[in-house]
Amino acid sequence: MDAFPSPPPPKVLVVDDDPFVLDLFREILLAEGMEPLTAGTPREAVRLSEQENFLLAFVDIELPEMSGLDLARTLKEHDPHRDVVIMTGYGTVENAVQAIKVGVADFIRKPFSLEDVLICLSRHHERRAFRERIRRAEQRYSDLVQNVPLMIFSLRRDFGLDFVNQACRTLLGFEPDEVCGRPGWLLERIFEDDRARLESYFKQGFSGSPGPAFVECRFIHREGHLIHCLIKSFLPLWHGTQRGWPHLEGIAVDITDRVLLEKALVQKEKLKTLGAVAAEVAHEIRNPLVALGGFARRLKKTYPDSEEARIILDECRRLEKILDRIRNYLSPVEVSPGVHSLEEILRRCKDLLSMEFERRGMTCTLSVDPNLPQLYVDPDLLMQVFINLVRNALQAMKKGDELQVKAYESDQHILIRFRNPCKYELPEDQDALFLPFDEGGQSIGLPLCYRLVRTMGGLLTFERDDPHVVFTVSLPKYREKELGSGQESPRDFVPQQH
Repeated sequence: MDAFPSPPPPKVLVVDDDPFVLDLFREILLAEGMEPLTAGTPREAVRLSEQENFLLAFVDIELPEMSGLDLARTLKEHDPHRDVVIMTGYGTVENAVQAIKVGVADFIRKPFSLEDVLICLSRHHERRAFRERIRRAEQRYSDLVQNVPLMIFSLRRDFGLDFVNQACRTLLGFEPDEVCGRPGWLLERIFEDDRARLESYFKQGFSGSPGPAFVECRFIHREGHLIHCLIKSFLPLWHGTQRGWPHLEGIAVDITDRVLLEKALVQKEKLKTLGAVAAEVAHEIRNPLVALGGFARRLKKTYPDSEEARIILDECRRLEKILDRIRNYLSPVEVSPGVHSLEEILRRCKDLLSMEFERRGMTCTLSVDPNLPQLYVDPDLLMQVFINLVRNALQAMKKGDELQVKAYESDQHILIRFRNPCKYELPEDQDALFLPFDEGGQSIGLPLCYRLVRTMGGLLTFERDDPHVVFTVSLPKYREKELGSGQESPRDFVPQQH
């Protein structure tokens, strides 16, 4: 018994009211390894078409009840992939035109020979093989376009999409059916600060002018967070032959992880520079400051009512506090990492501060994407960072405002976004928020948050989204094979010495 049984012979329908023709075809088809289906009337042929699966039919053009061309049309309606060969004793231009409209594949003239039938069968096999090659090529193209890890789209002049692949779902959170055909959709999903630049880039592409090879921009995910992308657009080859508005073909590549890694490297270098400068400044200031404070106290004892001596003492104390902040900022951070659930840490933080939200008349919404991987972090330090970011938001919000906390993932990172309205004027230089020279409040402060996140191998960034502000903590995904058996990651958890 064969392990793989041979496929059944292909079926071929023959429709003719002449029994001799049916017998002749039956012998030829059986000799060629095919299974003949014969019908003497159109009604019988229609019944066989509904019951049997065949891809080739020989139909006489002159039939009772229905013409061969009408029957061919019915057979094609039942299965558009069928080949229909018309058998005729005479041919006219009108019949040929109607046959083309119906989709007839071939003709055979009566009386025919064995060779004529074999030629028709050979051409049918060639057409089937050609269609199969086309089908496989289209399938390969479709599989490639739909599964490639970048968003491929076709853009109209009104900035709507005629086509977008399945990567739209993973990149921006939208199904292709939701977005195709909506005018202006692509521009709506581009971050407001980048919108004018991208609109100019696309208009330049529509005009046919060469533009930059790639343009970097930020997309707004369905859930509200930003996705950093590289965009490339080009005019399709068929641009000059199509009616209507021209299209641009384009791709969008997610570079969020690359941007985060670049920012992390920059922050690491800034911390090193800041540490070196701050240590030198603290050392050079402390010695003369001690002398100034000592002389100021002696002056104060000698002249108790001296306003100048009081001012000198107050300023000395303020400088000493600044130096203490710098010293605390530079001191090594002890980290005890382990594998922990981010959702559990966030919910503990929210529960801990829920009373404070109620007292101030504010709300906090927490959204955590399902099935987030666990993190290799120090839960106490991460809790400190989250509490400080939440309290920082509370100070910036007004009664009735809402803090939105969302946790989601990219390919290599877990991101936690804190988004809230802000009633204060913020410095133009974002880096100033993370410097250790501000007075700050009772919490550990943004500068130490910045450093703690970096110590755990992550990144703390700030963005404006007027009238909101957004702080984002990004942490590397936990990979067990990188950590060994229960050992700390030497890459992520070495405290930074300055």
